[in-house]
Amino acid sequence: MSRIEDQANYYKNYHLRYRDTIAVIHVEDEDDKNFWLAQLKNVKKGNYHFITRSKSEAGNNTKGCEQCLKYRPYTNDKFFICIDSDLRLLRGEESFTPKNYIAQTYAYSWENHSCEANHLENRFKEKVPDSKFSFVTFLTQLSNIVYKPLLYLVYHNTSELNLKWNITKFNRCIPTQLRRDNLEENGKQYLLKVKQHFDEELTYLSLPEDFAIEGLNSENAYLHIQGHKLYDLIVNIGSMLCKGKRVAFKSEVLDSGLPVSGYMEIDNVQSDLTSILG
Repeated sequence: MSRIEDQANYYKNYHLRYRDTIAVIHVEDEDDKNFWLAQLKNVKKGNYHFITRSKSEAGNNTKGCEQCLKYRPYTNDKFFICIDSDLRLLRGEESFTPKNYIAQTYAYSWENHSCEANHLENRFKEKVPDSKFSFVTFLTQLSNIVYKPLLYLVYHNTSELNLKWNITKFNRCIPTQLRRDNLEENGKQYLLKVKQHFDEELTYLSLPEDFAIEGLNSENAYLHIQGHKLYDLIVNIGSMLCKGKRVAFKSEVLDSGLPVSGYMEIDNVQSDLTSILG
């Protein structure tokens, strides 16, 4: 028996030792726990035990998506996997399903859900009701700008094409450090600069005619850019907006509530967990 299978058997029987535990969930890292706990408890209230790292076959403590996926052959409704979608979903990888006891974020990562425009706007307005800045307006416009570059990013997935356009080059077009004057008119000048960066980078690239991705559009594209990138950008903007307001943006606004319904991506998360938990 392999070390992975041996650990899986322990996790699958964990609920027999600890009767108040509904299931054991292997996630990519410690930071993922809060998101998945909120989603799970919205589906079925109770206690969940999270595994954030486990032993590799060599006996080393290992974390990350690839470590999670090593358990695929051994999962069930008492021990399953919750991972970030990254770009796998957009690139058509179909094996990450509740039938295989795998739940995914349906956005690039959990951080994107923290930045979902409407929920973020509501949390922000509760704390800073007099602000003229609209996260909905800003993120809607940003989403429109990154939609086409994101199509290019998904398409350029072979080794040769990836040299021409990749996530490092994509992220370079979205600076996360802004000045206060960048926030005027909901970030208008900043967004124009971001668009200019992308336009310059894509000048000599091409896509097949009518290339499209099911479920991806100009309205939700921002939920599929790298989560850390989006999160850091929003932290920087929110912190400037809250300066002098006695509001700690990151803890009191951005991290203060995780959506569990209201838009396609999070509804899909809930549907998958409902299917796994029965």
